[in-house]
Amino acid sequence: MKLRKIFRLLTSKFLLVCILLLIELALIPSAIIFFSMALPDGGYAVYSAVLTVIDAIAAVYIINLDMNAEYKIAWIFPVLLLPPIGILLYIMLRRHKLPRRRRLILTASFRGAKCLYANSEKDDSDRKRIQNDDFAAQCADYVTVHTGMPLSDCTDYQYFPTGETYAAQLLAELKKAEKYIFLEYFVIEPGKFLNSILEILEDKAKNGVDVRLIYDDIGSMLKVPGNYAETLEKRGIKCMCFNPFRPVLDIAQNNRTHRKIAVIDGKTAFTGGINLADEYINETHPFGHWKDTGIMVRGRVVQNFSAMFLQLWSLRNENEDFTKYLTSEPEGDCPCIAFSDAPYGQNTNVCENLYLKIIYNAKKYIYINTPYLILDGEMQRALVTAARSGVDVRITVPHIPDKKYVYAVTKAFYSQLVKEGIKIYRYTPGFIHAKSIVSDDKYCIIGSTNMDFRSFYMHFECDLLFFDPRVCKMLYNDYIDTCLQSRQVDTKEIKGSLHSLIYRSILRIFAPLM
Repeated sequence: MKLRKIFRLLTSKFLLVCILLLIELALIPSAIIFFSMALPDGGYAVYSAVLTVIDAIAAVYIINLDMNAEYKIAWIFPVLLLPPIGILLYIMLRRHKLPRRRRLILTASFRGAKCLYANSEKDDSDRKRIQNDDFAAQCADYVTVHTGMPLSDCTDYQYFPTGETYAAQLLAELKKAEKYIFLEYFVIEPGKFLNSILEILEDKAKNGVDVRLIYDDIGSMLKVPGNYAETLEKRGIKCMCFNPFRPVLDIAQNNRTHRKIAVIDGKTAFTGGINLADEYINETHPFGHWKDTGIMVRGRVVQNFSAMFLQLWSLRNENEDFTKYLTSEPEGDCPCIAFSDAPYGQNTNVCENLYLKIIYNAKKYIYINTPYLILDGEMQRALVTAARSGVDVRITVPHIPDKKYVYAVTKAFYSQLVKEGIKIYRYTPGFIHAKSIVSDDKYCIIGSTNMDFRSFYMHFECDLLFFDPRVCKMLYNDYIDTCLQSRQVDTKEIKGSLHSLIYRSILRIFAPLM
């Protein structure tokens, strides 16, 4: 098995692209050294003075940018310490908008997809259902203003505390499809889970069902061949590999679709943390037991998921007729809003801001699941403020990491939180990949968003916000069960050696760039 993985790596596009990127990185200091050696006598002093001025201007420019302080600090260090390499890297890798053409396509498709939830916008029954809850109304309005997704409802919901139960229900629902199937996942990997899904998709495609799959290139790299989309097309499955990895130093390579979406006939939708690979359903155990969660909904809120998927699909097909995906589902009694968070448009981090709203609003408890804990100052202040106000704040993270350097950053952040009375739990059976927050038996979010900079600032994400105590109770009960299987981090554990403290401090500085 190890030899097979090594061979796959050596023959993969990923290795070739990484080599080309390293060559690009090596060319920058090489060109600078060559230029400095070619300077005439006395020219180096002028060169150093010019660099100092440019560094100062760049630092002042970064300080005055409209973004969080942690991101500024992470760039100011290399800009000042590695002139002029730091400046060149900043120019190439700074956070910026998506390419203009891609933004125009996504914006146009967003407007076109509005017809899918026009009925929800006209119907004020959901608004009446939360009219006595000012906070819920405020959250719903915030999401609608910044994402365009309206408050909606579902007639049925099913929470999955494990990947195994999620997979079983997803397979069952896919077999019922009659019109169309939309799947969008960050990771796909051949194995029992994905192969079972592909068999259903291929059969449905042969019977006239419109079957579409989006997977992320970096998320699925080293797991599927470079031509996998073409392979699936030959099996009748319309497929798009999102944002192919290229040998170019460009921050747009970080704009991944991290979403997990399944839509069946516009009537049923799934989301959560579960990807289409065997570790998510514990068929394999690379990091011990894999704890993940998901949710299935039926009803009018599914139209929001259809809109999200079709918006991204427009990068492949710009002239989609969205009206043929309209459904007329009955009104449900569970108010909720499905929304997407995307790295373009307004400088608004929707999911992070909803987390902040829920944390500051909490009166009794806040329970959070996240595989990665990399926070900006605002999120840390919110959590600390809640804990100091007597709110029971708990965060569950993995015990066995999937990425050791990210886990080191996670430890660096939670060490500070433990000192402030926030309870950190490590999921001792293995790796927890669930992404959720539940508070006060009233509000909860479940979806694809991690508590880190990539999810909050760089990725396409999707989440479901519920204003229903019944759904909150499901997440609450599962969280308590998870805590019973976990070990609480104590103050002795976070002390560490001088070496580890220095290492964590450095990682915290550059965390926004990871």
